[in-house]
Amino acid sequence: MVGVDHPHAVVLTAGLVEAGATGIGWIDTSGDAGTAFAAWFPDLPATTLDAALAADPDLVVIAAVPATRARLAVAAMHAGADVLVAKPGVTDLVGLAEVESARAATGRRWWVGFTEHFASRAMMRADAVVASGRIGTVRHVLGIGPHRRGPGRPAWFTDPARSGSMIADLASHQIHHACRLLGTTDLTVLAARTTASVDGTHPPVLGEVLLEGGGGSAYVRVDWLTPDGLPAWGDVRLMITGDSGTVEVRSNCDPGGRPGSDHVIVVDAGGVEHVDCASDPLTWAETVIGDVHRGSEGLISTAHSLDVTRLALGAAAMAGR
Repeated sequence: MVGVDHPHAVVLTAGLVEAGATGIGWIDTSGDAGTAFAAWFPDLPATTLDAALAADPDLVVIAAVPATRARLAVAAMHAGADVLVAKPGVTDLVGLAEVESARAATGRRWWVGFTEHFASRAMMRADAVVASGRIGTVRHVLGIGPHRRGPGRPAWFTDPARSGSMIADLASHQIHHACRLLGTTDLTVLAARTTASVDGTHPPVLGEVLLEGGGGSAYVRVDWLTPDGLPAWGDVRLMITGDSGTVEVRSNCDPGGRPGSDHVIVVDAGGVEHVDCASDPLTWAETVIGDVHRGSEGLISTAHSLDVTRLALGAAAMAGR
């Protein structure tokens, strides 16, 4: 585990360890988050990047400060490892080009771990509903990814030079959804914008993106406006509209409705169904381990990861203009 600055470090490490992976160690690249991570994984030793890469790892997992992720991924690939990186995989086009060059030179895989998809039972169940043909051909995807900024986040979260823009970061999840559900990464960004904070002293608090392609379109909204009263870090939702039905995902909570998380609501010609996903297995980590050993890309492909990242960066640039 290289870099433990984002909570995704815990999610990714825990999933892989529980699925049977053996950890070489973890590296605190900033000196800010090591104590908390060590408490989660007391049996996983702290190490250095040089020592970890010298141990010939099969997979390097990266959740460092986003602006450093491209450099770390390049080093890992040149050391012979595949890479699983928390989103955003990179923060600018220079970093993306460096990753693509390393991938071409080494033949290693570079995967973005979109945890709002792979680590969500509701999202995975929604995939199965769409794949069954129950709602017909997908025509529109609405992805909403609100977050609570909160007082406990480190300073780099609000520094675009280190974290990347909110669209390149937060909205990459929803752009990933749009690409996979519309069946193509060949999407066009029609519009993108951000809304500044009221007092103007913080980075933007809301971002929006409009895309089209694959015979449909998508609208993305992300924000830092989750109120303190919500019993989750954000009311993440995905609405998939097909030509014969809809699927709505309420990943983290259902305000004013059912308790708990992982809600899926399907509407088709037969009526309305609430799907209980609470007992569904999460298999992303087993799939990643299998991909590493087989040289396959069953969970997510490098090409998809690169394309989604390029779209997110392009939308961020458009919003900046």
